[in-house]
Amino acid sequence: MKNKEHTRQVRDTVVKKFKAGFGYKKISQALNIPRSTVQAIILKWKEYQTTANLPRPGHPSKLSAHTRRRLIRDAAKRPMITLDKLQRSTAEVGDSVVYCTNLAFMEEWQEESHFLKISIKSVV
Repeated sequence: MKNKEHTRQVRDTVVKKFKAGFGYKKISQALNIPRSTVQAIILKWKEYQTTANLPRPGHPSKLSAHTRRRLIRDAAKRPMITLDKLQRSTAEVGDSVVYCTNLAFMEEWQEESHFLKISIKSVV
């Protein structure tokens, strides 16, 4: 897990020192950052020719954590709630979530929660 991203200036300094002929250990001691970090910065620079932060892989979540909690809370509060009402309640918060996303999330949530079975009516 990533603890800290170094600034662009620090990464540029690492590359500059590497080009000047310094080794990983010397750069690490001079800038007071771990040798493995220096190595990672230089390997990334060699591969992509940049020290900029590149986009990370993965699709962004359609539901925020806040919306997920709200959907669960509303469904637990009213066991016979319709998906249409759930969709309207998420719209009140400001998240526009389509009907299918709500349906998929609630079906997934029902499979995970063994302690509470909720009947969700779908209105088409």
